[in-house]
Amino acid sequence: MISSTGPIPPLHRKFNEQNSIEFIKNRYIHLHKVIKKQVVMLQKDESFCNKCDSYYKKGYKDWILLSVIHNCMLNWKINEIGSPLYKMVDRDELKKLANLLQDFECPTNLFLGDEFDEHIKIYNFTCLRTYGFELRQGTISPEIADSIERFLRDRMNHFRLDLPHNPLFGKPPGEWPDL
Repeated sequence: MISSTGPIPPLHRKFNEQNSIEFIKNRYIHLHKVIKKQVVMLQKDESFCNKCDSYYKKGYKDWILLSVIHNCMLNWKINEIGSPLYKMVDRDELKKLANLLQDFECPTNLFLGDEFDEHIKIYNFTCLRTYGFELRQGTISPEIADSIERFLRDRMNHFRLDLPHNPLFGKPPGEWPDL
């Protein structure tokens, strides 16, 4: 994408740093309640930490990785109980299900495959709705996934903002941000 304002286009008019920081803080608060045990397991897995290191190098933040871990776990829990996520439209039902994740632990090797990478793309896609954009299609081709990531990176500061803390999956593993 070429911009008349330089190599990187200006921030999108929908970008609001204060709202974004509040969203990130709320993500950490919610995720700490529901997936804290899983995070401890993943912090001990060198292969998973190496995978996260590659995402950190691309600018991904812990709140994004944690959201993807949560979404993977939610998807696996839904499959376990036999009700696919795409059929769940009731947000209260999803919230109840998310609370079940507190005692749900997944083997760390499940997070090492391509499914985690696909969930990253899906999470980036659904973040557009969080920022107030309408999602007109439900599928994501590799080209669209790349375009979405660039848009979030360049126009929404999505990969720049975080709360101060050392990376949760760094070497050594960091702690959750102070909330």
